[in-house]
Amino acid sequence: MNQRSRVAPILFVLVVLLGGALTAAGGARTAAAEEPVVRAVVFFLPACGHCEYVITEVLPGVFEAAGGAPDLFYDEAIPPEELAFSLMSNGRLEILLVDTSISEGADLFIAASAALDIESAGVPRLVVGDRYLIGSEEIPEEFPGIVLDTLDAGGTIDWPAIPGLAAALHSVPIPEPAIPASSTTSPSTTTSNSPGEAEFPTFGGESPWDRFRTDPVGNSISVAVLAVMSAALIGVWVRMRRSAAAPPPGGAIALLAVIGLGVAVYLTFVEVGGSEAVCGPVGDCNAVQQSDYARLFGVIPIGVLGVIGYSVILTMWGMGRLNRRHSDVLTIALFAGTVAGVFLSAYLTFLEPFVIGATCAWCLTSAVIITALMWLAARPAASAWSRMRHRRQTMRSQPGDHGARSAAR
Repeated sequence: MNQRSRVAPILFVLVVLLGGALTAAGGARTAAAEEPVVRAVVFFLPACGHCEYVITEVLPGVFEAAGGAPDLFYDEAIPPEELAFSLMSNGRLEILLVDTSISEGADLFIAASAALDIESAGVPRLVVGDRYLIGSEEIPEEFPGIVLDTLDAGGTIDWPAIPGLAAALHSVPIPEPAIPASSTTSPSTTTSNSPGEAEFPTFGGESPWDRFRTDPVGNSISVAVLAVMSAALIGVWVRMRRSAAAPPPGGAIALLAVIGLGVAVYLTFVEVGGSEAVCGPVGDCNAVQQSDYARLFGVIPIGVLGVIGYSVILTMWGMGRLNRRHSDVLTIALFAGTVAGVFLSAYLTFLEPFVIGATCAWCLTSAVIITALMWLAARPAASAWSRMRHRRQTMRSQPGDHGARSAAR
């Protein structure tokens, strides 16, 4: 047997072995590609309390149920305050977190709204497949079931069809299906944590100036309204000390109170029902209404307080008109109610630019209305107080006559 005849069988064996190895590798890759996996996108705002609850309380439990704690992937070359996209993955569940306060995240949010025909601008919003879930009630109720049912059935839900999503995903390292998230990285990006040590985004770490810069125009308006309210509080004190006799509160107070009541009813509808607020061209009403500060002590919606406050003002105004005997007391009480409303509104207005980082046009409207009510009620209240003091002094200077009149009655 010559040399060539001896080499031929060896080559044949090598080809067979190599072919078998390639087939096995291909089968392994196919199996990996077919490994069940669920991919979803979560849109959030850093100032949104509902978003914080979903991301820090709900999603960790879903990851644990779906295979374990995730790894966090993001581009460390991007400053944290400019980071729009980050990915959390444990190999079976992958979630792209999108910060809509960053321009790139806002653009993707708008694209998702158009592609999926979503009318609501509320966050948190979770998109999984062709479905979307909104709010801190709908997401916890439905998303865990979607994930676990899909994985248990051996199915896969790929990334939703959102224009621009591919570019967003390209900005973070995307692990291959069925490969641990920590084992695959992109050359242009890096991971932040070792396996099992991923930290979910933190909320509330920005400085007041950072929050103000999220909407300079809207937040500047909030500051201007806050300055007007502060000046009005000082001006009212001067106005009352220098005011002469004034008539009882007029119809302008009732008209403003009715308008304020309408604003408060609408805000209550938004806060309690979780609906999207109709906002103007400036500010972000939904960010404010979805923040932790939309409820007093975390329980009472601020809109409900407004409804109560304006209703009380209207009641005291009407009773003062009908009951002349107690009109002075009611006028003073009406004024005191408006002052309390101004202080509360001033506090809430301060929170918008420097704590929440967003401005609500409806809230500013209510703040202006309650300030105007305080200004209009100031002089009648000063006159009512003067009359009450005069009557008390008269009664004290004539104790005998007062006792005779009391006996006669």
